[in-house]
Amino acid sequence: MNTEPKAVATRFYEVISNWADGGLDEVCAPDLRGHAGAGANLDELKASISSFTSAFPDLRVEVRHLIQEGDIVSAWLSYQGTHRGEFAGVPGSDRPIKIAAWDLIRVRDGKIVELTQYCDLFTLMNQIGALPTATPA
Repeated sequence: MNTEPKAVATRFYEVISNWADGGLDEVCAPDLRGHAGAGANLDELKASISSFTSAFPDLRVEVRHLIQEGDIVSAWLSYQGTHRGEFAGVPGSDRPIKIAAWDLIRVRDGKIVELTQYCDLFTLMNQIGALPTATPA
């Protein structure tokens, strides 16, 4: 496996798109530090991704931009899938979703050691029908 930071980040998104719990162990350090949506550590990251892939079993990530500076990779992403299972208390609706996301990844020795994740949860919740719609005044 290529250990360059951009290659590791690319592999990370392949793992998410073809989700299997053990896949993260290939690209993430056991002592991974997470921030925001990534959770605080590798176990929380696995739980977070599992919650998404359970609710959106056809979840796919598209890497729109991948920029590296030193050991840091910045990724601008699009996630899309179909809401088939419960997410944030909302039962599956069979509605399609497409949201933007941004990750900041630090790679050391071919493994992700630090990860910050942000995604557009407001748009996601709106797309699955979890937000009330406003009526015109």
